[in-house]
Amino acid sequence: MRFDWSTLVLQTVNVLVLLWLLRRFLFRPVTDIITARKNAAEQMLAQAAAARQDAEAKAEATAHQEKQLAAESDSILADARAAAEAERVRLLALAKEQAAEAGDAAHAALEHEREQMRRELEQQARDLAVTIALRLLGRVPASAVNAALLQSLGTWLADLAPHELRALTQPEEALEVVTATPLDASAQAACTAMLAQRFGRTPALSFGTDPSLIAGVELRNSHARLCNNWRADLDRILRELNRNDEQLAVA
Repeated sequence: MRFDWSTLVLQTVNVLVLLWLLRRFLFRPVTDIITARKNAAEQMLAQAAAARQDAEAKAEATAHQEKQLAAESDSILADARAAAEAERVRLLALAKEQAAEAGDAAHAALEHEREQMRRELEQQARDLAVTIALRLLGRVPASAVNAALLQSLGTWLADLAPHELRALTQPEEALEVVTATPLDASAQAACTAMLAQRFGRTPALSFGTDPSLIAGVELRNSHARLCNNWRADLDRILRELNRNDEQLAVA
């Protein structure tokens, strides 16, 4: 077997040319493509990492915001509960106050009605007593009434204290004798004589009438007013009854 060096050289040159061509037109583009794809992949990975970091940051911010919103919600709910409780307490106090005021008003109205009724009953009792007294007196002769009046007046003056008698006998003014019905001349003379005996001197007298006295007499001057008549007795009885009613109400 004969070895041909020319052929070896040609084959070597062909191999070298082929390698250059492959490197020039195949390996370099492929390498560039691989490098480009590698760079693109790395860029995509970097973008993905950045996106993941951004997502994680956004998620963390969202979680923090959610915590803040939850805290604010709890604070708002607590404030709302406190405000609702305060309003409930205020409304309850207002309702109690209004109920107390309504109770006081009702009690005051009831007391007013009771007082009005009491006054009406007193007036009716007074009117009935006057009517009865007038009817009874209408059956008695006037002379008998005057005689009983003078006798009652004399007895009444005899029981007066000295300072009360002095209050009635002021020398500078007249003493007015007031009766329910007019006294005739003889009754006035008898009354003057009885008063002169009681006072120790004859006083200056004037006589008047007041039908509201019903029966009896009043002695009046600017210093004193002494009553001995049925009207005064009725008023005194009513005052005593009212005082007893008030004491029973307090008890």
